[in-house]
Amino acid sequence: MGDSQPERANHLSGTTYRLLIRSIGTAGAGAVKVLRGLRPGSDLELAALLFRAPSVLLEGLDWNKGERLRDVLKQTGIDVELQPSNQTFQAGVGDWELALGVKDPGQLLAIIEETALLVGVDFEKAKALVLASPAVLMGRVSEATVAAVRARFEKLGCEVDASRTTQAVFDLVIETADPYTLRALELRLQELAAARSRLSPSQIMVTGLSAATTELLWAEVTRTSAKVRALNRDLQRFDVRLEQAPDTPEVRQWLTRAVGMPERVTQRALARMPFTLAENVPGKQMASLLQEAGTLDARASAVLLSLQTFSIDVAAGGDRAAARTWVQAIAGREVADQIATGKPVRVAGPMTKLHARWLQHELRHCGVTAQLEGR
Repeated sequence: MGDSQPERANHLSGTTYRLLIRSIGTAGAGAVKVLRGLRPGSDLELAALLFRAPSVLLEGLDWNKGERLRDVLKQTGIDVELQPSNQTFQAGVGDWELALGVKDPGQLLAIIEETALLVGVDFEKAKALVLASPAVLMGRVSEATVAAVRARFEKLGCEVDASRTTQAVFDLVIETADPYTLRALELRLQELAAARSRLSPSQIMVTGLSAATTELLWAEVTRTSAKVRALNRDLQRFDVRLEQAPDTPEVRQWLTRAVGMPERVTQRALARMPFTLAENVPGKQMASLLQEAGTLDARASAVLLSLQTFSIDVAAGGDRAAARTWVQAIAGREVADQIATGKPVRVAGPMTKLHARWLQHELRHCGVTAQLEGR
């Protein structure tokens, strides 16, 4: 790669250069291996340079050496720039959290493979990340990482939800069967004046928490026997159901515009309420759909997918032999053995909705009928 005239002039005048990581680009956590040979630091420190970019990798380079190193790093997929050391730049801040919103189960294999590359884990760990609800991919990353990850996954038809955690609102789901622990937690929540509700006799949902209060409560609860989940509202996904609506031209137009329902289907759908209006949508879209329904004298409701689990009922028939490889990859050998018998079977799970949808999708490709059942 030839020098430009300004670069050559600066080089001859003794200008020193830095290697600046602009973003993770198309590389993954495995690129840390390359960075080890360029500067000292733990793997965590080197990974932070990648995922909290822009960041300085090396300073004080002459042009020739910097150019060689830049070209080597670009081959890994890292978005890297060689710039004069006296040039200003804005360092990245790791205050973002990312989650995936998968719309097409048929793309899951490619999405899991991309996740494994990005995060630096094996297929099974990547599958667990993608199939979780919400599918939190990584945290403490920079805005440059948000943009790079979004570009990579949108090519696969996958949405990426991003949250600046310091500004986010959180809910905590706390579960314990121990009445003494439950009572102690209730008293602590009263002290904090935290809004809460009972999901079940053993589950408390604490709502509307700041990041700081969430961290405080998380630390306290994890010292007990209780289980706890922190739910970032920015990353939550919902199913929206239309419970009731008048059959009017305005409602039909709304169904076509808001959720892409074909006009010829709208009348038939409105005659069969309630039905699922939209699946796996982010919170802002959910709120918009509920509000729009209200303005049309319709009534809609939302279901938080993080709190839902599913079984799947598999009917007899279909090409079970062809389905076996997929079933084992998606749900494990025991489930594959059950389905291979050819008999009707209930896969009890519990599975997230996306996990169950993936299994249903691949079974149907092999002519096997399967229906989801909420648990």
